[in-house]
Amino acid sequence: MTARRWISMLGAALVASLALNLFFGGVIAGHRLGQRGDAGWQQLPARLKIERVLSALPENDAKVVRGLFEAQRADITQRFQALQESRRAIGAALKAAPFDPAAFTTAYEAMQARSQELQAAVHGVIRAAIPQLSAEGRAVIVERRWRQ
Repeated sequence: MTARRWISMLGAALVASLALNLFFGGVIAGHRLGQRGDAGWQQLPARLKIERVLSALPENDAKVVRGLFEAQRADITQRFQALQESRRAIGAALKAAPFDPAAFTTAYEAMQARSQELQAAVHGVIRAAIPQLSAEGRAVIVERRWRQ
C-alpha cells in the first residue's frame, strides 16, 4: 500500500470516527436532557428559540410576547409532556419482543398527533402576539424568521 493511499484511508477513518462521536454525543446529551424531568417551563426546548427572538425584540414587545406565553405555560407544558410520553411509547414499542407493527404504528400516530397539538398551541400564541407588536418588533420578526 502506498503512503498516499494509507494517508487517504487514515483521513477517511478519522472523519468517520469524528462523525460517529458527534452523533453519539448528541444522542447521549439529548437523552440526558430529556431525563431531567419536569422542572417547568425551562425544560421546553422551544423556550431557547423563543428567548433568542425575545432578546432581539424591543423591551415592550418582549414583555407582551412573554406575557402571552406565560398565560399558556400550563397548557404548552402539558402538551410537551404528552409529546415526551408518546416518544417513550414509541421506544417501548420498538423494544418489544416480539415486535408488534400495529403497536408501533399506534404509538407513532399518537406521537404525530401530540407534536401537532404542541405546535398548534405555540403557533396560537405567536398568532396572538404578532398583531400586538410595534412596527420595530414586527421588523425584528421579519428579519429573524421570514427573510426572503
